Amino acid sequence: MSHGVAEGESFAYTTGVYGNRPTFILTRDRVEDHHEITLYELAPEDIATARKDRFARAKKSVNITICDLKESINGGESPSDLVGSEDEVAYDWDGWCAIKIATLRGAGFNEASYLIESTFREAGFDSEIVCTGEPASVSLPEAAGVRLSIAFRAMKPVQRRDRLREIAQGIDQMSLGECYYWHAKARSPTSPNGSKALRVLLAGHIE
Repeated sequence: MSHGVAEGESFAYTTGVYGNRPTFILTRDRVEDHHEITLYELAPEDIATARKDRFARAKKSVNITICDLKESINGGESPSDLVGSEDEVAYDWDGWCAIKIATLRGAGFNEASYLIESTFREAGFDSEIVCTGEPASVSLPEAAGVRLSIAFRAMKPVQRRDRLREIAQGIDQMSLGECYYWHAKARSPTSPNGSKALRVLLAGHIE
């Protein structure tokens, strides 16, 4: 790939669809005696509803769960209250909602922590906010959220630690362009199961 093309690809992902507005939330909760971590994508309510309707018409088994924005947040009233938001920008969150991507717990949470730490380090955040301590939420920019979203979707049904680890490490090594590619496949109601294909690609060799 030429240097000019590489720069063009990098530039294409520096600003999200909604500018620099955070478009994902990562939330750590404590449920009884264990911790779990959930990733949400933020979207205007009409966009979220239209996506849910497209999957329903395609009769896909993927379940699109839409939540009130406050249900996705620990430690604030809106994404702008959280670590990871742009303090100097007062975003209006009226008419927005949260789309649940997946919840990881147990081995899934433990193995995802490796990727979360790497992704947060790249974004300039402290991963301990959601990996240790009390329940909390962090607002994420689109690029970080896209990387974690393909990981959460791919890891969700997996139980074996060795496969979970391979998925997390494989996604950590992907370019941002590759992450957007798999993210698009997972979100398309007309494509094959993108998350399953990614899971097979990264961990299918493990017997």
